[in-house]
Amino acid sequence: MKKVAAHSLEPEFAFVRGTEITRIEYLPLDGLKIYVADVYGESGCIVTFDFTMGFRVLDERDLMEYWPICSTPMGWLFNIQEGGWLDQERPRLGSCMLDMFPDTKEYLIAGINECVSVFSTENPKLQSYQP
Repeated sequence: MKKVAAHSLEPEFAFVRGTEITRIEYLPLDGLKIYVADVYGESGCIVTFDFTMGFRVLDERDLMEYWPICSTPMGWLFNIQEGGWLDQERPRLGSCMLDMFPDTKEYLIAGINECVSVFSTENPKLQSYQP
């Protein structure tokens, strides 16, 4: 397996003390919305993916291959270039996702407990919210 390569998508939302995933909403016609707040609940961001091919929620302890490149000091929203979940899906015999949607990208939203991995052909949209 390749080592994870990622880059932080540091938008205008900088959560230097860490983030918590507070809510996840998925409606096929409305997309995937992930509510992220700083660990003290003082500020928040809604990350929306309009076209989601798949997502998973795992405790950060089960994603050790992503660390330290995708840890809090490096950011909270990452585009995974290689070595992540998408690379695990590529050779899987039952998957035709990448044949049908070759421009699929993997994103990771890192929380201090749960983390969300997302497959999408669209870049995420971000908007502020007050937790």
